[in-house]
Amino acid sequence: MFTQENGKFYVRIEGRFESAHFLYQYFADGTDEPIHGHSWKVEVFLEGKTNIRPDGISFDFLTARNKLMELVHSIDHLLINDHPDFKGINPTSENVARWFYSGLKKEVKESEGKIRRIVIHEGPENLAFFEPET
Repeated sequence: MFTQENGKFYVRIEGRFESAHFLYQYFADGTDEPIHGHSWKVEVFLEGKTNIRPDGISFDFLTARNKLMELVHSIDHLLINDHPDFKGINPTSENVARWFYSGLKKEVKESEGKIRRIVIHEGPENLAFFEPET
């Protein structure tokens, strides 16, 4: 028999993109890292205003997903360092995570949700995540 256990609900949306970047002043002598590319993945963990609605949905993520895909397409197949939003900002995985947060927070808030975590995968083995303060 299915029982309605107590607990916290989150939903996850994701996007994938192919982009290159290099880090400024990466080496001890102050030189930049060489340009290189990654197959990136972004995961966004969302929470609704209420834990779960009577219809069994915790957060309707359609608006956030559409915005996420818009952001993904704006950064796909380019040198992230050349993206206007990264002018003067080191395009680390951490800063890419914050960039996605900045781009998503308005739509998520308007949908009565919260972003709990954004995970950026730099290839299959490395990741960084950002958890905004609440």
